[in-house]
Amino acid sequence: MIRILIAEDMQMLRESLKFMIESDGEMQVVALAQNGKEALSLCEKESPDVVVMDLKMPGLDGFEATKFIKSRYPNTKVIALSTFNDEASVSKAVKSGVDGFITKDLGLAELHQSIKSIYLGLRVFQNLSRTGGAKKSYCSAEREALEFNLTDREIEIIKHISDGKSYKEIGEVIHLSEGTVRNMVYELLGRFNLNDRIQLAVFAVKNNII
Repeated sequence: MIRILIAEDMQMLRESLKFMIESDGEMQVVALAQNGKEALSLCEKESPDVVVMDLKMPGLDGFEATKFIKSRYPNTKVIALSTFNDEASVSKAVKSGVDGFITKDLGLAELHQSIKSIYLGLRVFQNLSRTGGAKKSYCSAEREALEFNLTDREIEIIKHISDGKSYKEIGEVIHLSEGTVRNMVYELLGRFNLNDRIQLAVFAVKNNII
């Protein structure tokens, strides 16, 4: 059994990744961290085999957290998780000591295979040619985000959804009723042909909306 720690600041994405990873019976997610500092503490407590590390997190980010983890727990493998696989991010991640680099749009089978390969001591880095580099990937995502024609209020709601807030909690923050927020989320799901809140959060990250 491969024991895995997920470090990701967005609650919905943490839970989504946990579900995806544990759909393979050979893997178990033993801990979830919302930032690099928490990931470091949980590494000491849980001794995971592999850490799936988001690079952009508040406080102690994934780059710095990786340096600490690799220096203190050299047998723990770290796989960087990023929205884009541009050369600058990959280079910085490699210097931090990561054993692999994957993007958040990786397919389920590829995700499982990447984790298993890294666990076995191989190094896995997604081919930069898949996105054509940082500039092309960013501009493509930015253009798509504009084409979605989202209002500031809709983007705000999506951000709160990604943070794991309930409809009631979102309504209290943005001063709308729980029912209104729920209806707005359902409208967004229908507009983008999505099934649930998790898919909405993943969709927003992939398209640089949040």
